[in-house]
Amino acid sequence: MRGNITQVAVYWNNVASEFDAIYSGEKSRCGRALDHWLRKDMFQRFDWVMKKVGGDVQGKTVCDLGCGSGRFAIALAKMGAQVTGVDIAPEMLKLACQLADKSGISDRCTFVRSDLLDWDADQPYDIAIAIGFWDYIDDPISRLQVIRKVTVGTFLSAWPRLWTWRMPIRKARLAVRGCPVFFFTRSQVIRMLREAGFEVLDCKVIGKLFCVEARPV
Repeated sequence: MRGNITQVAVYWNNVASEFDAIYSGEKSRCGRALDHWLRKDMFQRFDWVMKKVGGDVQGKTVCDLGCGSGRFAIALAKMGAQVTGVDIAPEMLKLACQLADKSGISDRCTFVRSDLLDWDADQPYDIAIAIGFWDYIDDPISRLQVIRKVTVGTFLSAWPRLWTWRMPIRKARLAVRGCPVFFFTRSQVIRMLREAGFEVLDCKVIGKLFCVEARPV
């Protein structure tokens, strides 16, 4: 793994179960309430992705980059997609495999442990998503170029916005735990996507995020 990715992998491996509890709701009532207040955009970005892909993904190929515990991948597989999830944290992938088995759709899910720069994709994908991914990437262009090579249809991505009230808090909190985090302006996001060979169709502000729909050109 390259650059700062080793640090990121260690962090996410350590917090895998803690993070997934945000989606599973396996917390106290107070904890769930705080998540829906402070992490509201996590749920909104999920809804945004599902709305953008629409209900007809039967038979389509999807790659979920930085798939984490597999919440997006499993949801899309349940809708009939054939999904490949790529992540660097083995504990996250373990949770994703368990969730796929529990959901009865493991035959429609493949999970791969790899840095995106080292991933040897063996097929093109109709849809690519990278949600909760760019927050930890110090060199987005090189990875966007990889995504461009394997994407033949829609690319959906979420980028943490620069200069929100939560930015310095999050940066300090993750620094203490040894995990770097990065933030972006709208113009940076659009420029990088275009440089990597994408056309930006929509860039929407959702909470503290830019949620972007793009396609290869």
